[in-house]
Amino acid sequence: MLIDFLNEYYQANLETIHDVAGNMHLTGHSERFVCDLFVKIFKDKAKFYAEQHVNQVYCPDIYLDNVIYEDNYVIVLKDRVMNDVEKEDLTPTKVYQFGEKLALFHASLTGKVSVPNDKRALSQRLEEQVAKFTGTAYETEVNEIFSRLEEDLAPADTDYELLPKVVLHGDFSIRNLMLYGEHEVLIDFERAHMGVAYEDLIKFFFNEVNELDLRNEFIAGYRSQKELEIPNYSLQHCLLFLCALDILEFHLTHEKQKFGQMAHEMFETIKQGTAVLEL
Repeated sequence: MLIDFLNEYYQANLETIHDVAGNMHLTGHSERFVCDLFVKIFKDKAKFYAEQHVNQVYCPDIYLDNVIYEDNYVIVLKDRVMNDVEKEDLTPTKVYQFGEKLALFHASLTGKVSVPNDKRALSQRLEEQVAKFTGTAYETEVNEIFSRLEEDLAPADTDYELLPKVVLHGDFSIRNLMLYGEHEVLIDFERAHMGVAYEDLIKFFFNEVNELDLRNEFIAGYRSQKELEIPNYSLQHCLLFLCALDILEFHLTHEKQKFGQMAHEMFETIKQGTAVLEL
């Protein structure tokens, strides 16, 4: 029924292409807009508004419309032919450019879009996240790691409060960097929220950019466009833990565990006392 409504509303021939992270994606030609459409359908209102607000400011050339139909939140974009960026493509020059791109993303959106902004102390947010795993297969492991961070919580709270906040992409990785024409573009903004810039580096560095020279090139690229402050060790520990919890929460609700063992590997670095950024 939803697809029928959208086809009529946009004079289109939309078809489902895949379902990612609980969202339905449609493509098809629209007579109303005289172009091919890429349609994202959300059930989560906060993710819908984050995607909408970021696209309107960051990608006005492809943002077309939005519509709410019953409990479905719909974003309509121009469809683009894009290709994946592969890990093998991560040369020093390329990661420098990606650093520039992320810095410009942060700079161009901060103060200009409305995205989720949790202003509670970081320790409170961690406690809430940990509680979500009560009664799950992850409960024991999560509680064990959280207990190891007890002495880090107070200094982490202080540093987090003092560091400048930016609009984060929320899932910065090569999965969300696509080659469009001769340039890479950032996509998928549903997890955008306020935080410290370092948070957008965690998964990217942990999973995709392990070599120290590449990390330094990325940071140099970022700092060519915008200041980047590296948090103290306590805050790095806590933010890595928060990132791991977000991954595990995703795995609780999605049978296909697309992040594999990444969260558990993050836990291991905390256990080993090496949960800091090597540069």
